[in-house]
Amino acid sequence: MKMGVLHVTTTKQPPYRAKIRICSPCLADMGFVHGAAVRAAPRQDGFNLALQNENNAREDGKLIHVSLYRDKPNLTVNLAQNFPTGLIDGDFLAAGYEYGIIRARKLPEAQKYYVITSQNYGAFLQFSGAWLSDTGFTPDTITTVSSTHEGIMFSAWKDIAAKYDDIVKYARKQGYQIIQARRNQHITTMDIPGYILNKAGFGNGDIIGVRYEYGIIKLFKPDLQRLGFILPAA
Repeated sequence: MKMGVLHVTTTKQPPYRAKIRICSPCLADMGFVHGAAVRAAPRQDGFNLALQNENNAREDGKLIHVSLYRDKPNLTVNLAQNFPTGLIDGDFLAAGYEYGIIRARKLPEAQKYYVITSQNYGAFLQFSGAWLSDTGFTPDTITTVSSTHEGIMFSAWKDIAAKYDDIVKYARKQGYQIIQARRNQHITTMDIPGYILNKAGFGNGDIIGVRYEYGIIKLFKPDLQRLGFILPAA
């Protein structure tokens, strides 16, 4: 099963309604090709999508079709009153993709969600955007990284008068790592390498939630099995 993250948004023009756009690159590989008929069935805090066939033609839900968005397969699920899911604008969902089937369930509250990818055969995660600078993680700020049983925590170093060597000594004593955000064509980014992710038990393909406040970023792994996903053993 391939996993992904979906996001509930609201249409920009009236009649305003919540919707979810699915444009995963694996749609076509899972049989969701342009023009395919799909049976959409609401579930508590989510929904199921299945390619239409004679076995599910009379099941609950509604019929939608795969369209094209920028020449790639695209599915849009409109959360109308006749499609009760319990979802609202801003919610994130975990999506499990199998051939002919997509299951989506609401994730725990967080400001952001990411899927860990791979780089140079190792796990890799990148943050980017103005939210990093807005929360104190500017390119000139040193960040200490600690791993706990609950996940990973990034702390912006507040003592700007401290010498770098002293910060390194402190980090080593505490068992922390040190990283920094960087500027990439006017965009602030922060790269999280595999050795940091692996230390917390995070790996390629994992869904990771992000909660942050000024000076602090916390990463956690939601319990997908509790949400009803049956994942292969590690």
